[in-house]
Parts: sequence; structure tokens; C-alpha cells
Amino acid sequence: MTGYLYHCELALLELAERSWDDITVEVRMEVLDDIEFLYQDSSDPFVLLQSKHRERAGRLSETGKDFWRSVASWVDALTVLGRLSDGTMPLLRLATTQVAAEGTFLHKLRPGPGRSVDDALAGMEAVARAAEPGNTADDRKKFTDLTPAQRYRLVAAMEISDASPLMSDLDSKKLLSFRT
Repeated sequence: MTGYLYHCELALLELAERSWDDITVEVRMEVLDDIEFLYQDSSDPFVLLQSKHRERAGRLSETGKDFWRSVASWVDALTVLGRLSDGTMPLLRLATTQVAAEGTFLHKLRPGPGRSVDDALAGMEAVARAAEPGNTADDRKKFTDLTPAQRYRLVAAMEISDASPLMSDLDSKKLLSFRT
């Protein structure tokens, strides 16, 4: 239940933040992704956001369900939108309360100077092709079934927003970042 409440609170806070720059931004929830942002005159989202809330701090796993289920969800959504091979690609953002450890491909997908699509792609491909863990095999297969160009396009559009505030901390930390 906390995860769904987190979706709602995160969606409203992000919508409020985006509205400072463009009042036509709209939010949809649980259509193509957990949260989507689109402009009033378009039915295609410019952001697909996966939201993962965990009560306990910890590391975001390169082999875990949180990440690979997000990838599978994005592949499905981009297939529906017809964006896997061409057209404008939305930002594919994973907001998680967990931390992407330094040296992982997840850390390479964070925004900023350490970002490396090529390194992240190589790491993702290696993990996706591994036999284990079995609980993410179907999700990883969706990724490996893409063409090399589609995998690159997908990874280039991904962004990991790790160490997001816990539900109990969201209001105070996020609201302080709003413009006045």
C-alpha cells in the first residue's frame, strides 16, 4: 500500500514542480507506466516514470526485480507507442529509495558527469544474458530480444534517480527544492 501512496505523492509533487515551467503538463498514472507526464496537446508521454519505494535503505540490485521489471514495463510501453526503433523517445526514469552503488551499471545511468550509456549498456547486456536469477529471466529476455540499436536507444533514454526520499520524508525534502 505504501508503494501506491508513494506513486500518488511523487506524481503530485513532480507535477507541481514541472508546472513552474509549463502549466500545460499533465500527469497520468497506471496507464503505460506508474507515472507519466505529457503535454496537453499530445497523447504520448515525454516521461515514463517507474516508482520503487522500499522502507529500508539498501542497494538497488543489478539483478533484482525492481530494475528488470521496470525495463520490461518500458519495453512494453515503447512497443505500444511505436518508439522502440524511431521517433521521439520519452525519458525513462526510475525513482527509487534504494541506492545505485558506485561501479554498477545502475550508477552509470544516474544523471551527471559519471553517466555512461556505453558502460551501462555493456553491464546490462552481461547481466541480462546470465542464467540467474530465474525470477527476472522473462524481464531480462524482453531486453535481450531487442535489436542492438533498440537496446542502445532504450538505455540512452534511461535515468536512475536513486536515494529518493522515503514516503515519510518526501514532503519536507522535496518541497524545499521548489522555486519560490
